Amino acid sequence: MFEVEQKLWWYQILHGKVLKQITRHSKSFNPKLSILDAACGTGGMLAFLKQKGYVNTTGFDYSQHAIDFSLERNLNVSFGDLKNVAAFRPDETFDVICCNDAMYFLDDPEIIRALKAFKKKLNPGGIILINIHAFEAFSGTHDIAVGSSRRFVFKDFFAYAQASGLKIQYKTYWPFALSLPIWLVRRWQRYQIRKGNMNHAGPDSDVSYPGDLINGILKATMQIEETIVNTAPFGSSLFMVLK
Repeated sequence: MFEVEQKLWWYQILHGKVLKQITRHSKSFNPKLSILDAACGTGGMLAFLKQKGYVNTTGFDYSQHAIDFSLERNLNVSFGDLKNVAAFRPDETFDVICCNDAMYFLDDPEIIRALKAFKKKLNPGGIILINIHAFEAFSGTHDIAVGSSRRFVFKDFFAYAQASGLKIQYKTYWPFALSLPIWLVRRWQRYQIRKGNMNHAGPDSDVSYPGDLINGILKATMQIEETIVNTAPFGSSLFMVLK
């Protein structure tokens, strides 16, 4: 992930989605917005925001290995746990809180508890941006490699938000245009696992760079989707803005 998250089409589109919502939230570019990336991994999102001129960013992650990668990028990242968000810098609040592809580690009560903690850490009028993998039909080797045992649909997060006193202001599934090829690849992976042709105990993630040509085509396809589709009904990820 550290090696590809600055250039792989999927990360580039996700980073663009986050930036779009941050800009929309602040009405214009405001480099001093306080932004927290919860479970920031190796720091790809924070590095992207830093490159775009945001200077008041911080993040936390449970993995020391991920923190070390983030520190290599000179990012303000330290230890934190999604199961105990309140313990991370308890006196600080933020204008924007991001949490991308991490909540699958939590059970339902833990997700609600994390969302309540995010709410308490928001400045007035602040937003929470969440991306999470969606629909069991898209599960594959990546899910096993990262330890994910579940995928989500909007109905799940609608219930979590209600229980947390939050409102989902915007949601979309993505990548809608690439749903069929992604589904076919993941179905083939599941078939190979059932046949014993993959190491079920530890298959590799399929997050890898496909080369400039294919990556460029996939990115261009998604950029077109971003232009013409405001909210899509289906896709392997679910992106939401909560207030």
